[in-house]
Amino acid sequence: MTKEDINNRALQAIEWLLQNTDKLTKSALAESFSVKPAKFTEILKGRMFVGADMLAALCKTYGFSSEWLLTGTGDMFEIQNPQQLSEAEKRLIPFFDDITTIGGNNEASAIMEVSQSHVSEWIDAGDWFPEATAAIRHYGDSMVEYPSGSILALKRVHDTRLIINGRNYVIETTEFRVTKQLQDDGSDYIMAYSSNRETYPDGRQIHSPIRIPKDTIRSIDLVLGCVLKEYSNGALTIRK
Repeated sequence: MTKEDINNRALQAIEWLLQNTDKLTKSALAESFSVKPAKFTEILKGRMFVGADMLAALCKTYGFSSEWLLTGTGDMFEIQNPQQLSEAEKRLIPFFDDITTIGGNNEASAIMEVSQSHVSEWIDAGDWFPEATAAIRHYGDSMVEYPSGSILALKRVHDTRLIINGRNYVIETTEFRVTKQLQDDGSDYIMAYSSNRETYPDGRQIHSPIRIPKDTIRSIDLVLGCVLKEYSNGALTIRK
């Protein structure tokens, strides 16, 4: 395994702690690692590698598996018996019902800092989306595969250079949050496209592509799939 692989798993573990541990802030987590907040921010942004001391603390203090961190095999946590897991350790993902993503480029929503106070509830994604790190509500009609009002299961992309062209992502900038197909051509911009190709009578696209400056991007999450209710008292439908 490469150093980059180990670092990515360590960032995944840190992200899990921030999302699943009540009252654990970034500053408090940095202090528990004996790392200055500024350096910790650089680590979270992927500009610096997680050090050996932080890896040791993730295992000793927070119970992550050293085998998983170093090799990627086995369970994320040392605890093997599911009956021993606490509510936080069930790997529930936060559902931000009041923080939405929109599909069009004419309904830009104001930026909201995601924090524990915005979590509406915790969802056990189970076997549906084992890699999910969060869930969010989607509105709009520009992404035909995701009905308006459905819930998107997301996986945080820690290194935004590694987006897969043509895949669907929730991209958050300093001004808005949208769900789009992304295309990165290596320039200072990322192109964001809608899967709804409807046009106006003059041939122009209703949901035209968006050219997003990379320096305005705050986060990118890969869309793993969506969940929607077919009827008010019916079963959930899962789409991947």
